Formats: sequence, C-alpha cells, structure tokens
Amino acid sequence: MRYLVLVATVLLHTGHARAESSPAQGELLQLRIASDLVPSPVAVDVLVPPGYEEFTDPVPLFLWLHGGTSGKDVLGKHIRPFVERAWAKQDLIPCVVVAPVTGASFFIDWHDRTHQWDTFITGPMLADIRSRFNVMQDRAGTVIGGSSFGGQGALRVAFRHPEMFTAVAAMAPGFPAVIKLEDWDISYFGEEVLIDHAARFGDPVDRAFWRKTHPPTMVIDDHDRLRSSGLQILIEVGDEDANGNFRSAELLHRLLFDAAIEHDYHLHRGAAHVGRSKQWRFPEVFRFLSRTLDPPVDEDPVAERHRLKATQRGRYKPRTTNELPLTPVTFDHPK
Repeated sequence: MRYLVLVATVLLHTGHARAESSPAQGELLQLRIASDLVPSPVAVDVLVPPGYEEFTDPVPLFLWLHGGTSGKDVLGKHIRPFVERAWAKQDLIPCVVVAPVTGASFFIDWHDRTHQWDTFITGPMLADIRSRFNVMQDRAGTVIGGSSFGGQGALRVAFRHPEMFTAVAAMAPGFPAVIKLEDWDISYFGEEVLIDHAARFGDPVDRAFWRKTHPPTMVIDDHDRLRSSGLQILIEVGDEDANGNFRSAELLHRLLFDAAIEHDYHLHRGAAHVGRSKQWRFPEVFRFLSRTLDPPVDEDPVAERHRLKATQRGRYKPRTTNELPLTPVTFDHPK
C-alpha cells in the first residue's frame, strides 16, 4: 500500500511539473507594417493568448521593446515562454503582446530625421495593431515594457506620451547614469558607435535634443506632466548587473521620489543582467502590469483604517516633492 501511495504521489508531482513546464501556447504572428517614417516594411511580432478567437470582449495591448539586439525573433524565442507561463499561472491577464523589430533605434525620432521610431510606434504601428486585433482602444488598456535597451526605450516612449499608456515597466533600463551630457563616460565606445550616435543625437551631439530623450532629464524637465498623468511606473534591476544598470535605475528612482511621482522600484539582491533571476523577475513585472490593467475598485479597508489612525496621531503627511535633505552623504569605499 505504501508503494502504491508513493507511486501515485510521484505520478501526481510529475504530472504537475509537466503541466507547469508546458502551459497552453498562444499563437505567434509575424506582421510587416509599411511606413514612410522608418525603413520599411517593419517586422512586428505579435503573440495572442490561448483562446483568443473565442474572446468577445477586447483584451489589453502590451507593447514590448526588445533589448540590445536587432530584435529579430526576440518575442518568439526569448519572451514568449515567460509570457505563456505567466498566462497559465494568472500572473499576466490575457493580452495581445506586440514586439516591433527596430534594430539599434533607441526608440526615438532620430536627430537627422531619417528614422522616426517614436512616431512610428505610437502612431501607425499602434493604429494598425488596434485595427487588426480585438484589443482595447484606449489608454486604460495599453501598457508598454522592455528590458535593458528596451527598458530605456519603454521609459522614453512612455515619458514622452504618458497619456497614451496606463503603465510602463522597465527591466534593467540601460541609459547613462548622468544628468549632464559632459558627465557621460564614452571612452569605452568604439568609433563606429560614436558615428552611429551622430545620426541619432547630432554631430556634435545636440545637447537640447539629448536632454529631451534622456529618461532622468525627462523627469526633471517634465515632472508636473508625469505626476498629473497618473502613469504607473515600475523600474527594476539586479544589484549584480554587469552593465551597471543599477546605477541608472537608482538615479531615476531618486529623481522620481524627489518629484513625488508615484512608482515601484525593485532592486533585486544577487540578480544579474541576464540569467536565472529572470525566472522570478518576469512574473513580478507581469503582476504589476496586470494590477494596472485590472485595478481593484474598492479601497483596502485595513489600509484605510491604518491611515486614519496615523492621521489622527499626526504621523501621516501627504507625499510632497523633495521630502528629504539634498545634502549628500559620503561613504568610504569598501575594500
């Protein structure tokens, strides 16, 4: 009898593991969208959730911007397993995931006007997707995210158009951790990279243009608009990111905090830029986006009682800008 129970238990666990490792698959579609704004046609990969054809109500639209590669097959080969696992575990609500293949676009309208990726993504591409698929047509049903190069791109697009998206999620966003252009150390870039930057940012770099496309200075210069827009923001990064992107994320977090712009900030201990930490970081990102797409309609009674008590005792003060002293503290470097 013990043997039979043991066998049954093993079979149950094996079946459970198999079900977890092979969630129901969505359908991957590969579109081509023509436009005069960018080199055309643009490859746009789309992943629709299982059972999509049977949905009567429109589902949310999730734009995903790829990292520092060409973007080819990123959705199908790298992001799809995380998305489908999240759908199966209800970490991500059913949605249509759209990933344009943009190359080294920086997801901006280039200084020389030869590539206008920001305008393409938020204009013709978004309109085309909304016309082809049963997705929500408004801001409340539209979110954007990305990792690394795509994390900075998601911030750039969302900060420029905060009224178009209900939320932005930036995983390990890779922008320079500086506020002034002259503080950006470009010594490790090759000559070919600097030549490419000339098309994107001007030759010499147009400082005003760079400032308008740099996430930290976008917060500084447009904080009132970002705050009033209600854009939900998540920034996350690992503290062992070999690219040093934790510096970028920390800088942005401090600026958002001082500007009283609500946001989520996750510094993951022991997490690297790539690798196994993504197994638990992606679900957190997806749960954040799901909460913004399907927020609770009622106040949390426990939290409200606590806030009322804190108010009565004089502990509670509404969030304001620049709450903390700006005097820097200098620490000795660890050996």
